[in-house]
Amino acid sequence: MKQFLCSSCILLFSFLAAIAAADFTGRGHVHTLSETKQVFLNPDCQSTDSCDLKRFTLSKAVNEIWFSDNPKHPTYGNGVIMEYETDSVAAIENYAIVQFKKGCVFNTTQNPQGKIQRIVTDTVPSFGEQVLFCFQQWVIDSHDTDPAYNSDPDYGRFYFLRWNKRGSYDNRTQKYYGAVKPHAPVVYMADYPAGAFVTGTGVRNVALEFKTCIYKASDVPSVSRRENLDFAKPINCFAWENVYVYDFGNAKFQTDLASVPRWEESGAPVNDYRRVVGVALLIVLAMFILARVMTLYGRQTSR
Repeated sequence: MKQFLCSSCILLFSFLAAIAAADFTGRGHVHTLSETKQVFLNPDCQSTDSCDLKRFTLSKAVNEIWFSDNPKHPTYGNGVIMEYETDSVAAIENYAIVQFKKGCVFNTTQNPQGKIQRIVTDTVPSFGEQVLFCFQQWVIDSHDTDPAYNSDPDYGRFYFLRWNKRGSYDNRTQKYYGAVKPHAPVVYMADYPAGAFVTGTGVRNVALEFKTCIYKASDVPSVSRRENLDFAKPINCFAWENVYVYDFGNAKFQTDLASVPRWEESGAPVNDYRRVVGVALLIVLAMFILARVMTLYGRQTSR
């Protein structure tokens, strides 16, 4: 898990470097395989009373990251920039982005007989708790109980909106909306979900679907539940995916949802991290008791 976590953190910085300069030095390099942009210009703004919202865009990059310590196998992952523009800086807080997600991050191994085992070990913060990174039904993608994307219990839902020079998403020059108000009414956020890669002992896979939606901020409740999907009607939504499922037969990742096996078809268990933690605690307790018994026994025999 520690290796996967470190790789995810490195992947995040790699994506940021890729957006900034399409390359990075020191630990490897990034190939941006493709870039796409979805644009919503709010043509029917009067029907939603949102004519101060001028634009909502979602830019997606498909990246292949090569690390110096793994020259044979790159890390694969998709990242997005979600951005919106209003007719004034004052109107920025009239809107909020909410993202929904579905799918899992899981590890696979193949035994000598060719049987593939899948297991979920990664966890992710969701609505104030740490849960397994496996959602078989759609949920709101939020760390805290505010559905607004990148909201924070201490700083609110708008502080971590970012702004930059026009057309730039370079993290070295970006500023937070809550710290310094932008000169132009354009703000953005980024999402870089887990990456997929091959290791010496198995494969880390991702099979995630997303819907990124913009709402009038007043329609988004300040407190909700991850399963509360129909709290309001969005102004617009964009769909995107981050799918990399390893095909052991062809020794490559598949990138379409059709390649994702259904969980109920697999005989491999999905790890319950609470059970794992409970078993670990029982083992520690047993070792402590055994050590105490051996200590007492040693004292008695020395008398």
